[in-house]
Amino acid sequence: MAEITDQGITGRSLNEYLGDIKTRTLAIDPEWNIDADSPDGQRIGIDAELLANLDEATVGAYRSKDPDSATGEALRDIGKISGIPIREATYSVAPITVTGQTGTPIPAQSQVRSRIDNTVWLTTAVIVIGVGQTATGFATCTTPGRVLASPGELTIIGTPIGGWSSVTNGEAAAGVPAESDEDFRIRRNNGVSRAGSNMRDNMEANIASVPGVTDVKVLENSSDSPFDADGVPYCGIAVIVNGGSDADIGLAMYQKHNPGTPMLPRYSVKTDTWVDVPGANGVKVVGVSPATGNRYTMTFQRASGLPIFVALTYQKVGDLPSDIDDQIKQAIVSDSTRSLFNGETTVGFNRGGYDIGEKVAPGRLYTPVNKILGKYGDSYVTSLTIGLSAGAQGLTPIQPTIAQIATFDTDNIAVTVTP
Repeated sequence: MAEITDQGITGRSLNEYLGDIKTRTLAIDPEWNIDADSPDGQRIGIDAELLANLDEATVGAYRSKDPDSATGEALRDIGKISGIPIREATYSVAPITVTGQTGTPIPAQSQVRSRIDNTVWLTTAVIVIGVGQTATGFATCTTPGRVLASPGELTIIGTPIGGWSSVTNGEAAAGVPAESDEDFRIRRNNGVSRAGSNMRDNMEANIASVPGVTDVKVLENSSDSPFDADGVPYCGIAVIVNGGSDADIGLAMYQKHNPGTPMLPRYSVKTDTWVDVPGANGVKVVGVSPATGNRYTMTFQRASGLPIFVALTYQKVGDLPSDIDDQIKQAIVSDSTRSLFNGETTVGFNRGGYDIGEKVAPGRLYTPVNKILGKYGDSYVTSLTIGLSAGAQGLTPIQPTIAQIATFDTDNIAVTVTP
């Protein structure tokens, strides 16, 4: 039977049970016919299988209580104990700019459509067109998962409103599919600091637990400079978020925010004006504490996508499938979205995709490319460069701003083969 020791749990295989029962049976009577096709032999096989299945179930039940080995519903149950639910598929969010008659309010949930794929996007909050006949806001795609929208693609007004004349967009921050066991395990482990006393750690964990949030970064200026290299004010913080609703994020920040800590971009409640220019990414949330009724104003930044262009040349050696170029492109995209190694136990590679503000180095892209080429023989990469456009390529790493996430699209990856 399965045995639990201070080293963990061990079980026995079907063959081990089969051999043990045969040995014990022949010890009673060496002449006993226990051939596999005999009645007694078949009975021994049935008993061995039942015992092996029981051991397997016992080992599975034991390991389901360990966050590092639990899977499926057992892992979700562990997350519930920690107050961290599974994350469903999320939706892409794009910064938009609207133009029209000054003072025109565009209600939340107003439709904007893509001129490329006709996907529907809904405004996340009321947008009021300002004195310059323009205003900015955000729109969320109604299709879950990774839906891309490059600048200038969301130009169709789906909800006609008097005084609203046009709309366009910046690079969308892509959503993600439903969370995998591996991603949930990592987020759950990070989330155990949610109830801690360190503001940076528990604020980040609290925001990460907001429904729809896929990425969050909390930066702080702990130097003696008025502003650090990222523009964070002295003793202040900068919160950058991808996904989730403004109201939920604002409340999650307030629950863990230390009084007197400035936030980038800064907002003056006394004068009701921005101290720092919020730009297209800045968000202000005004709310009321459900616990005390205190009013609060939280500010953070929405993450936006930074398209990365790739130029790759490889030497063909031997036979390759006709769709090899498409496989390589998709592998690069999958690596950037944390799905390249799904279901694999491979170690020794960066499997975490790209975080907010994370630098992109050309060398890292060799991993997804070689993962594909390595399946088919000895073909190898002869040149791999990256850039912010197809015409500006090089070997220099690309550093996004603190409010950008590197994004990869198969349309932005050029693959050339040398016969």
